[in-house]
Amino acid sequence: MSITFDIKSASSLDYAHSCAAMIETIARSQPRVQCITNSVAMDFSSDVLLAIGASISLTLGKDEIQEFVAKCDSLCVNIGTLNVARKTVIEPVIETALYYHRPWVLDPVSVHISKTRCQYARMLLEYNPSVIRGNIAEIKALVGRDTPDAPWLLAQQTGAIVAQTGQSDIITDGKQALMIANGHPMQTCVTAMGCAATAFIAAFLAVNRRPFDATVEALLAFSIAGELAVKESQGPGSLRTHILDTLYHLDKQTLEQHAHILSCSEVG
Repeated sequence: MSITFDIKSASSLDYAHSCAAMIETIARSQPRVQCITNSVAMDFSSDVLLAIGASISLTLGKDEIQEFVAKCDSLCVNIGTLNVARKTVIEPVIETALYYHRPWVLDPVSVHISKTRCQYARMLLEYNPSVIRGNIAEIKALVGRDTPDAPWLLAQQTGAIVAQTGQSDIITDGKQALMIANGHPMQTCVTAMGCAATAFIAAFLAVNRRPFDATVEALLAFSIAGELAVKESQGPGSLRTHILDTLYHLDKQTLEQHAHILSCSEVG
């Protein structure tokens, strides 16, 4: 199969407007995201959420984490640095989120490297995540097929919104799909960039319970911030700082000017 892109049917301006509205809502309502993430991603994930007015809880304490989830607005589960402490709390935390009707996002870090980890991530899929965000290798590993339509297949299999991120981002519910053609390759040189993007999606899910739209809005803002930050950066070190500054100042006019979204279609 192949994938085609149609710029005429894309909704760049519509999503720029809704993205700006969601950023304003986040700043006003200050939603809290409970984030189980890998140890190298905790500070950057926290910083990107704080930059737009959201807050984050990072506790792993098994005696308290379910109370935190009960008072959060969304949940992010990242299986990087999957140690005993994280594995002990992940399933109870997801069950608590579902009990309180909180949306949750799964980041299946490195499932293409470890069969054991991939089996564990597939077990977590049974808890019906609202969104799955991973790179192309991770999405293909979850599907179990090396095929370009892996995001569509995974969305159809799980009922989740699938966000395959990379040089461009593809978001699909298994039927409709959009590609965000923003961002910059230098973003891959900053540790935990993808992990932070997953937490960022969770923040948008906290205020927009339409998972497809929330995911597009979050990745649009994140990729535009990266694209603009590169222009002010001398390398990956300063890029990290400039991304935070750009997210902090991101507004409707900037989103309108830079949003580049294409609609995607599968062609057999």
